Amino acid sequence: MASLELRLLRKRPVALRAICLIGILMLLFNAGVANQGVAWAQGSDTLKIQAKAAVLIDEGSGRILYAKNPSERLSIASLTKVMTALLVLENGALDQKVYISRRAAETGESTIWLEPGEIFSRKELLDALLISSANDAATALSESIAGTEENFVAMMNRRAQELQLVNTHFSNAHGLDAPDHYSSAYDLAVLSRQAMASPFFQQVVATKSTTLPWVGHPWPRFLINKNRLLFRYSGADGIKTGYTKKAGNCVIGAAQRGPLGLIAVVLDSPDVYGDQERLLDYGFNDYQAFAPDESSLHDLQVRVLNGQENAVGVLPDRQVIAAALPGEEKDLSYKTTALPNITAPVKKGTVLGSVQIFLKGNAIGAVDLIAASDVPARPAFWPELLGVFRLILNRVFG
Repeated sequence: MASLELRLLRKRPVALRAICLIGILMLLFNAGVANQGVAWAQGSDTLKIQAKAAVLIDEGSGRILYAKNPSERLSIASLTKVMTALLVLENGALDQKVYISRRAAETGESTIWLEPGEIFSRKELLDALLISSANDAATALSESIAGTEENFVAMMNRRAQELQLVNTHFSNAHGLDAPDHYSSAYDLAVLSRQAMASPFFQQVVATKSTTLPWVGHPWPRFLINKNRLLFRYSGADGIKTGYTKKAGNCVIGAAQRGPLGLIAVVLDSPDVYGDQERLLDYGFNDYQAFAPDESSLHDLQVRVLNGQENAVGVLPDRQVIAAALPGEEKDLSYKTTALPNITAPVKKGTVLGSVQIFLKGNAIGAVDLIAASDVPARPAFWPELLGVFRLILNRVFG
């Protein structure tokens, strides 16, 4: 075939032959690139990951340690509930009482059989959401935070944009298959890392079993964690399972051994826990955890404008850890950046900067710097002055 093409080229004008040659070279180049992509996938697939998509990251820095089709948009089933839980934790008091609506109680498939009119705290419903993967709890929580599930879904998509989850879109709070409801392995790893910054979220997703009240029944609701990784893998401490016929078997796993924490996302796998264990074993066997001299992170402050305090302390939202291969630690470096100022009021936990982590000068991850405390705004001048006058008049004219 190649010899025929060359014979035909010899009979054509020089310009036409040049164009054809360029075209052939481009085809050969693209084939080479495609082959390199296949070789890369095969090379990294010494782990024999069977999932349609998978990602392994270092929880400390966010560094990607393994990726297979990391940006492919796929159905994610109940992995959706990681975002639902994150928004509840960011936007509501956990002791707030939630009245179960008929719509919430009628949400189907994986449920804890909530009944209209029952009352639970958000904390209790988060247990049901993350341990038993309760769809009815997801709907109840969404209504509690945003009034309606539709309003809550809008919040989910705004938060996805803020976290730069470019291959994610939500259509509901629970994860049942729906049009335009998808995410990617990498986006879910980023989302899960954000959620794991919450000690409460960490505690719940590591819980193997608990109970909830069941009024009118002689027994409570028993919640058994659906994440089998917690029962079969040393150091496992989360995070979430998911399954629908469209999504297949999906698991976001997390494990901690010593200072090294890992998050593994496996989507649509015929061997979901085998894939999880191969990914986590690879991370723990090959990588080590390294930390910077954290004295540079002490006493960091950001100036506060119009606040009752002139500055607010900042601190990392987690321990600054980077996973590295043996010998790479000498090539790690860190850079701290923070806002020059912020206008009050400042809420504790507000992101005010970051600690960027570099390997050989290339960014591999970052840890957020957050406000260590609340700083209320200073009262406006005229209302404050009016209050002084009122105080004086009350004392004079009693």
